[in-house]
Amino acid sequence: MDISGFKFICVDNQKDLLQETYRLRYKVYCHEAEFLDESEYPDEIERDIYDDHSVHFAALDHENNTVGTLRLILHSHLGFPLEKHCPNYDKSQVTAPPSQIGEISRLAVSKDWRRRKSDGVYGITSYHQTSSDDKVSQQIIRKRKRPVIVFGLYKLLYLESKRRGITHWYAAMEQKLNVALKRFSFNFKQIGPVHDYYGPVIPFLATIEEIEKHIYTEKSEVFHLMLHGLESHLMPKFGLALPLRNYIFVKIAKLMGKI
Repeated sequence: MDISGFKFICVDNQKDLLQETYRLRYKVYCHEAEFLDESEYPDEIERDIYDDHSVHFAALDHENNTVGTLRLILHSHLGFPLEKHCPNYDKSQVTAPPSQIGEISRLAVSKDWRRRKSDGVYGITSYHQTSSDDKVSQQIIRKRKRPVIVFGLYKLLYLESKRRGITHWYAAMEQKLNVALKRFSFNFKQIGPVHDYYGPVIPFLATIEEIEKHIYTEKSEVFHLMLHGLESHLMPKFGLALPLRNYIFVKIAKLMGKI
């Protein structure tokens, strides 16, 4: 899957690329952000017990360098990291069975695409801090690719979740990332207080169906880009004309070089 010159793929069957995602995680989480003690990873590979029960995604640039990564942790006998590290989250908010839940984890963007300190480890924050009234800043925004990396990874996450029958997402994340994701209309609901888990994070829950409805209503272009590549029988039931509308939008987006 290509978006704006980046390639987004699942790397679980590609050992070398999978290792590159672990190396990127080490650089970001251990060396740069210092969320983890880098001395515990002498091989400069950051992975944990949940990786054997996860789906791993990577963003590649035009030279096939790994510039972004994200994983979806699936239900297993280990449970989910959020349940362990945020033990007093509101369990009454979780109505789906564990087999239909996945936890979003280890989002990281290469430092080469995070040129501003305010971008954070996700390469997205300062993009959303720019005033919409500042025409000069908006011109800069259009040239910056960091939000595309995050969006592409979340699009893959969405497609994989739909195919696996996952209906809900857990996420333990910083408030500033949650705010940034809202600009894409990815709305997560807070289900517990702040915890110290690789820094201060908040436990969140998202319902994929609700995200689909919100994006469909608020951001039509984003919605159709999200659906590109999704099998017709898995598409949201938003009217009989949706597959045709999506087909037409994708054709136009390809002609314009967006995908």
